[in-house]
Amino acid sequence: MGIPALRNLRCVLITCGLLLAVVACSGQPPATLQPTQISLTEIPDLQIIPSLEPSPGGEILTPTPTPEVTPLPSPTPEPHPSAFVIVWDAGQRDAVYQAMSAGRLPHFKELASQGLRAEYALSVDPSLSAPAQTSLVTGAYPNRTGIVSNAFHNASDDFYWYRLGFDEPFYRAEPAWVTASRNGLKTAALFVAGARPDIPGQAADYTIGYGVRDAYSRQVNISLVESAGWENMPLTYSPALEGSFHIPEVARVDMLIVDTSDDGQIDYDRVLINSRAAGDENNVNENTLTLEVGEWGSMILLPNITAGADFLIQEITPQKIRLYYTGVYHNMASPRTLLENINERFGYFPAGPDAYALDHGWITEDDYLEMLEHSARWMAEVSAWVYTTYQPDLLFTWQDGFDSVSHNFLLVDSRQTGFSPERVEQYRSYLERAQAIADQALESMLEAVNLQKTSVFLTADHGIAPVHTNVYVNTILEKAGLLKLDSKNYVDVKRSKALAVTSGGAVNIYINLEGVEKDGILPLEEYATVQSQIVGLLSQLVDPNTGEAVFQHVFTHQDLEGVNLNQTNSGDIFAQAYPGYNLDDWRGNNSVFEPSTIYGDHGYDSTLPEMYTLFIAAGGQIPNTGKTIPAVKIVDLVPTLATLLGFEPADDVAGRPIAEIFLP
Repeated sequence: MGIPALRNLRCVLITCGLLLAVVACSGQPPATLQPTQISLTEIPDLQIIPSLEPSPGGEILTPTPTPEVTPLPSPTPEPHPSAFVIVWDAGQRDAVYQAMSAGRLPHFKELASQGLRAEYALSVDPSLSAPAQTSLVTGAYPNRTGIVSNAFHNASDDFYWYRLGFDEPFYRAEPAWVTASRNGLKTAALFVAGARPDIPGQAADYTIGYGVRDAYSRQVNISLVESAGWENMPLTYSPALEGSFHIPEVARVDMLIVDTSDDGQIDYDRVLINSRAAGDENNVNENTLTLEVGEWGSMILLPNITAGADFLIQEITPQKIRLYYTGVYHNMASPRTLLENINERFGYFPAGPDAYALDHGWITEDDYLEMLEHSARWMAEVSAWVYTTYQPDLLFTWQDGFDSVSHNFLLVDSRQTGFSPERVEQYRSYLERAQAIADQALESMLEAVNLQKTSVFLTADHGIAPVHTNVYVNTILEKAGLLKLDSKNYVDVKRSKALAVTSGGAVNIYINLEGVEKDGILPLEEYATVQSQIVGLLSQLVDPNTGEAVFQHVFTHQDLEGVNLNQTNSGDIFAQAYPGYNLDDWRGNNSVFEPSTIYGDHGYDSTLPEMYTLFIAAGGQIPNTGKTIPAVKIVDLVPTLATLLGFEPADDVAGRPIAEIFLP
């Protein structure tokens, strides 16, 4: 099929309405902006006692005893196999297996010793969280799922818009839990890609999505005045102070500051926090959060939807309070009874580690890891509770595990920003603390699992590699005259021929073609010339410091079948950099190259060892050998689960059952 036919096919598919509406934009102003299964109590057998009634002659007749019947023994049912799948984001093969050998992941190691592990699991291209997790839970490649990157453009949207892979419905493939549920199994999907109760046809019997954000995190400085009108105020040895601030579109937060030290000095040391949305006003009660400097605390801000945030008091003076609060989140789950149970038992969804706050100096590295530990523990405990309470035959859950810390602390290359032996050791300690957090989370989940019955799978979506340089792809296009920006660095659609949308080490570049894009300007006869020009720009790009090529692969749209990306959401050009280069689509940058502000990333060629992931299976029907088997693919997980649990996988599944699991 030729280039025009490919592009027109993409347009026809969009016109037919096979892709849904946009949910995210690039920062430029938009044009417009099963029921719960109830366990019934068994009814005891009724013993029928004959009544003693007079005979017609008036005498009392003794009833004839009913002969005893010895009940037949009920056959003991064979235990039904079940599977518990944990997806560890960025669980890079070498990092995990070496930590196991060093004793830093003892529960990972013990589980592997009771089953098997693969040499590695091969991700998909691009090796990014949204496409890889989607492929992992469906067994299908991105050309079937439609999730071709963490962020991508669709021609039905304005040219400067992009969509987020985690927010999009799957195109043709379906998650394993949907297939299993249709075949009579009870399923649960928690936190992983596709676990969306709000997307029709994509939910499990029990589904908990990643939390819904109601407000962004923030560091605030609050001026204080002498307090007035607080009820039930605690004893204070200095005049009580008060202050307030607003969390936009959520709630006004009121604070009372007191001095609990009877030392003859003005020494304020406690902050009492109320949410005005909870109706507390200036009233110290059971809902009031009390914190000291350096102390974290959790608080529900919107009781009607159980939305909340974590607070960290950073400084108290008689003039002001400085504090940080995380993003405000609430849970998303189905059925309704599950949502109610999660809200009641575990509270709101906790924000994960906040890279933006770390980058802006709002929190420290220790604070960042504290947030990781809190969210990991919360999700592990919820996962264990769901498994224990509802006993699903198939459960998928997700853990951040290694991703967030690697993005920010994978300092191993002398070309990376701030490299020094001292910082390398410091950052290694952060990575090791994250490993301990992951192992504790696994321990918590394994406590809920009977390994005699349940097969446990540990795997990951992709690996991760150290990064040293940012590459601004839209600057390349701008310097070549293919991208035009206005005075605010917004895309001038009427004059722009191409636009890049990046994710990690991967980029999709879209050509503003007439008849395909909404306001396309490039005539069809010029398409091949512009496409070839962009391929040349990327293929010839070299690092000015080393003279090395930046891009490992540069594909035209018509060549994407070989990497399973032949899909309408893919760009007219798709490219992957060599590890070390983080591709950035920020517009209006003066230079193409800059030192990277992150330390680890992914999206690179999936066949590179840096992108290999872990694969461990044990318990249930898994052979108890402790051996290492040959490499597997992440798309092999779903057909393996289908064979293990006895259901037919969906038609679009591309993987194969892992033979070693079923060998005698």
